[in-house]
Amino acid sequence: MKIGATAATIGLLLAGAMPAVAAPHPLTTDEIRALLTGNTVHGTWAGREYFSFFEADGWTFYVEPGKPESRGRWQAAGDKYCSKWGEFGTETCYALELDGDTLLWVTAEGARYPSQVLPGEQLPK
Repeated sequence: MKIGATAATIGLLLAGAMPAVAAPHPLTTDEIRALLTGNTVHGTWAGREYFSFFEADGWTFYVEPGKPESRGRWQAAGDKYCSKWGEFGTETCYALELDGDTLLWVTAEGARYPSQVLPGEQLPK
């Protein structure tokens, strides 16, 4: 009995000594605006590599390497990133989270798509 209690105590102590894993940090409207404005995001969405650049005036440019550039409008509102592509497109919004250096795009269904924020305009030519 004493050996079992000692093993359990050691297990609890070791678990307490393990570093805590920080949860992703949900971004606020102001944090989203500050992070994206004037910068490029590079990631993979549904298996396709992409780059997006976000201008301060609300224009955004989306490029998949080897394909034509798409142009849309973006804004940060209600602690979400929202974009509209094409003249008659509907607006789609995502929560954004930071997990260390990784920016996570969170869909309404809870799927998370990782990306990296690159300084300035870094769209492929």
